[in-house]
Amino acid sequence: MSGPASEAQWFLARDGKQHGPISESELTQFIEQGYLQPTDLVWREGFADWRPAMLVFPPRGGAAASRPAPAPHRPVARQPDMRAADHSYSPEYDDAGAGRRFRPARAAAILVLLAALGGAGAGAYLYSAQLNELLASFTTSSGAMTVADRKSLDVPPLAGFRGGTAETIDAHLQSTALWRVIKREFTDWYTQRVNEAAALARDNKDDVAIGRYMAGKLRELRRQQVANGLQATQPLLKTVAMAFYDNLVKLRAHSAEACHGLIDGGEANPAIVALLQGGEFTAGLQAQLTATFEAIADGRRQPRVHPRPSQEEFQLLASSLAKMGWTQADMVLFNDAKAFAKAPPAKVCQLVHDFFKAQVDMADPGVQIKLLINALPPVFAG
Repeated sequence: MSGPASEAQWFLARDGKQHGPISESELTQFIEQGYLQPTDLVWREGFADWRPAMLVFPPRGGAAASRPAPAPHRPVARQPDMRAADHSYSPEYDDAGAGRRFRPARAAAILVLLAALGGAGAGAYLYSAQLNELLASFTTSSGAMTVADRKSLDVPPLAGFRGGTAETIDAHLQSTALWRVIKREFTDWYTQRVNEAAALARDNKDDVAIGRYMAGKLRELRRQQVANGLQATQPLLKTVAMAFYDNLVKLRAHSAEACHGLIDGGEANPAIVALLQGGEFTAGLQAQLTATFEAIADGRRQPRVHPRPSQEEFQLLASSLAKMGWTQADMVLFNDAKAFAKAPPAKVCQLVHDFFKAQVDMADPGVQIKLLINALPPVFAG
């Protein structure tokens, strides 16, 4: 499955399976026809590891960086390992304080493998036979095609309630990526929330008030499912972490308050609620939430265990932070939950960002994934 030799060659991973090589033009039209899913990963020569496809090729209207320059030759045959680990893992996180503050001391290290870069390219010539082969491989267990409309990430998931009925609210929510996953996996819970939103609308509550209510309920559900989320496949966990990091980078550039809001409360933080009600950050934030609930759904269906980092691997991370300029005082602050909770928002964002960056630059993918999975509880429970 390949195009002209001059084109960059891509690999796409879905549900732990790799597909490719796929030419740039094939992948572009595959994306433009709406077949990309929020949990898909892509890789090509020049990438140190897999990246979330929705961040490399963000939806139209979403914030996007420029695409990395194409590699001058085809990818080597060796590809990153996408196999899920099967070692023992027992999640640990601050249950009593979950969601109030990021708990770095509990996690021992923060996440992420690689920062996502890039944006969608223009349409190009498509090799239809190869595209059909690719699409045929993306089927559900029932044989039905699973197609995610990338535009659904741009639809604000916490708006469109005011003046609505249960029927119109449901119709609006099902135009978003996030609420489609919620309805599929938590049908009764979803129905109850739609009815509550309709009741609030009848009481003349505005979108801000109803959006905050729905966001609070989403956070409650997410916290209840932490253990399930942490037992998802490695590709899904990577997607969650990388989407979180991408949002962290963008929001830090936007404002310290928005960045801190993502860390301290997630979708229920008032600053994040406002961003999820429309604007340039909606797609990225919704992609993170969608990936989070997809991971939760996967862990519920088939729980997995993952390896934990060794003391030497934690020390490697600490050494990387020291090279980035962290002082002993920074180390102490980051590992003191009470002091960290009282730190200024800009300082919290800087430390979390740096901790991510240290893992982004880590050369050993095996060490990265172990640190990542061990550190994900604050993101699932925040």
